[in-house]
Amino acid sequence: MDRYLVKYNIIIFLIILTSCSSEKENLIIEGKISGVKNSKIYLLSVEEGKILDSVNITDGKFKLQTYIDATREMSIILGDKKSENKFDFISEPTNILFTSSKDKFVFNGKILNSKLYSDYKNLKNQINRFEEKDLEMLAEQIEISVKGDQYKYDSINDQRVKLNQRKILFIVNYAMNNASNPVSAFISYKYRENINKKYLEKIYENLSEEIKNSFYGDKLRSSF
Repeated sequence: MDRYLVKYNIIIFLIILTSCSSEKENLIIEGKISGVKNSKIYLLSVEEGKILDSVNITDGKFKLQTYIDATREMSIILGDKKSENKFDFISEPTNILFTSSKDKFVFNGKILNSKLYSDYKNLKNQINRFEEKDLEMLAEQIEISVKGDQYKYDSINDQRVKLNQRKILFIVNYAMNNASNPVSAFISYKYRENINKKYLEKIYENLSEEIKNSFYGDKLRSSF
């Protein structure tokens, strides 16, 4: 009887060991932040709002590690969990090199060896141009509203509506033309509130099978 109990315990132990090893860290972020000698740095999963890892920075260097099962949106946060020094990015399971500085942590933040992030960054830079122009027009619109010029106010509002339509069309076109890129599912889901459900469905149907079955592919499907 004891012999069977020992065998049973060994089997349970092996199952637990196998389970743990299957979730070995597969996202490793090594980084250097100039101007920082000793501080804390955190890795946050944006979707879950969960801290995945945290370490002390020593002489500007750090190493964050976690397990992810798919492409995810992440944040690297410097100093404190609620700090505004938060660098946003998307990543798949891989090794990443990150550099930045204590001053202008977000602005100077760079991921050096990720094609996925490079694709996302190039896309986001173009989207930012639309959004920066919209902010300029909003500031002008507020100034005009104070002066009471309703005609010009309405004219700028019409321009802002058209600008936003161009931005959304740009995102839809990107997603339709990059069906095998995880960025397409991510960016479509990110802007889902501004994209007509009919187009969300078309984007999803056009995605490759691998991307359809990915984390953000599932999220996208649930949004229409």
